Amino acid sequence: MESAGDGTVALVVDDDPVTRLLVRRALEGFGFRPVLEAADGLAAQVILTGRDDVDLVLTDVLMPGLDGLGLLRWGRERDPTTMWIILSGLDTFSTAVEAIRLGAFDFLGKPPRVEEIEVSVRNALEQRKLLEERERLNAELAEANSELVSKVRELETKSELLRRDLQRAEVIQRALLPSDPPAIERFSVHAVYRPGQHVGGDLYDVVRIDERHLAFYVADATGHGVSAAMLSVLFKQRLVLVDEAGGALAPAEVLGTVNRSFSEAVVAPGLFLTAVYCLLDTTNGTVRLASAGHPPVLHVRPGGETRLIRRTGPALGLTPDAEFEEEHFQLSVDDRLLLYTDGLLQSGAAPESERLHELLSLNPADADKVLGELLAAARETRPAGGADASDTDDVTLLLLDVRVGPSRFDNGTARANREAPGGTTSRSEIVFYGETEEASYLALRGRATWVHGDAFYETACGLLETGRILVLDLSGCDYLDSTFLGTVHELAGHPEVRMQGVTPEVRAMFEELSMGRVLEAIREDGARLPEMHPLAVARADAKAGKLRVLRAHEALSAISGRNREKFQAVVESLRGDPAG
Repeated sequence: MESAGDGTVALVVDDDPVTRLLVRRALEGFGFRPVLEAADGLAAQVILTGRDDVDLVLTDVLMPGLDGLGLLRWGRERDPTTMWIILSGLDTFSTAVEAIRLGAFDFLGKPPRVEEIEVSVRNALEQRKLLEERERLNAELAEANSELVSKVRELETKSELLRRDLQRAEVIQRALLPSDPPAIERFSVHAVYRPGQHVGGDLYDVVRIDERHLAFYVADATGHGVSAAMLSVLFKQRLVLVDEAGGALAPAEVLGTVNRSFSEAVVAPGLFLTAVYCLLDTTNGTVRLASAGHPPVLHVRPGGETRLIRRTGPALGLTPDAEFEEEHFQLSVDDRLLLYTDGLLQSGAAPESERLHELLSLNPADADKVLGELLAAARETRPAGGADASDTDDVTLLLLDVRVGPSRFDNGTARANREAPGGTTSRSEIVFYGETEEASYLALRGRATWVHGDAFYETACGLLETGRILVLDLSGCDYLDSTFLGTVHELAGHPEVRMQGVTPEVRAMFEELSMGRVLEAIREDGARLPEMHPLAVARADAKAGKLRVLRAHEALSAISGRNREKFQAVVESLRGDPAG
């Protein structure tokens, strides 16, 4: 055995000096430096207590004071990494079993032969190396797992922030769309808007220019998502419909003007927008139309004749000096005019044009049903094969009917309107908002539960971003569920948060969960509340609400071991929910 013990400290424990000498010399021959000696277990305890570099102990079993098994038991509890080899002249099976059970690596009979000692020591040192390597790898794995969890949490947070930003962007973009159709004698107009993602590049509008003229258009920005949405916003911003005197501009002039402005503003390659713009004279039914690279407009007559009105110029933003022509035609009673974006069907293909004509010819008195059928057809014709949702195109339909009837715009918020009459938001009876020159105030009333937790947290974070003091008033609150408790704990970590009006019942909840930083944020001399108003709360978002519940319980669990035991099942359940 060549210097296997280099740098390794060994201890020989035996009340027999001859055995100690034999074992010590054998170990020194293996390269151990130094080799310590002890005559009994008590002396060995003294040595081991004073040194933490002993890697290998060879000990007899029968010794005065403290025997070998007692020393082994004590030593394993003190340092489980030390390797132990038991020497015994008894050579009994029960003693060997007990030694191994207590953690000894090997059991040798006395007197041991040098060859036996060599094999046992070599194997013990190899085992120690393997154990050390395993501990090192486990430590590295634990560190890597911790970093991975941290990164996953960071990505989850960023993803959630992005999702919320997209949801808000969707609300803002929908605000660009018309909500109430203008009153039009002899005509009705219907529209359906469905973005492929939260936001999209489609845009439409119906505008009463004067008593005689009605303008309507559909536009479609290249691409999907945020970039397309920004292009559509830029288009609407640059769109000029009337001249200096307030008169209606011709469609070709409208598109030409916006194209020049658009080309100057957007210099990046691959960014362009298609649009079709119509100007209707409501007194005689004449239409002037210009199309910038847009899919054909369908003009359907009651007798079944369908005419495709194709583009009259290139897409907007491709070249600043583009010229646009116009189509002029007459609409008669029961005619229909359909404007749509390419998310509906591939433009120009004969079978698709026939399908459009077929759908437009059905249910002449029910425009809503026609648009519903068209929207369903758009979904059916999308490519199969599990395409990524990010590639789903936007769909916008605008149908002008030459018949008297109600008009309707469907921008994808009908469900929300049913859930919250009067709009997509309702007034909270739990969370109230007010402000003074010095601070913003959020007050909780009654029983605050997870239902309003997400809206409360998002509003609080938004107010804190302004840099002002945020006062959380709980004077009218008699109960907080665990989600709200965790949410308040998260907010209390911000230096600009103050709390006031905490009732004894709620304070007891804070104390029970050891919410120290919440208790520190409480001000006994709270300020007088300003005029408070119910917070506007959007319709519930299941995913956002579930994530808020998870984050709140994670915050509570991190406070103490007791909290961890109390809420760990909830946290693990929410983390493991694939729908979350």
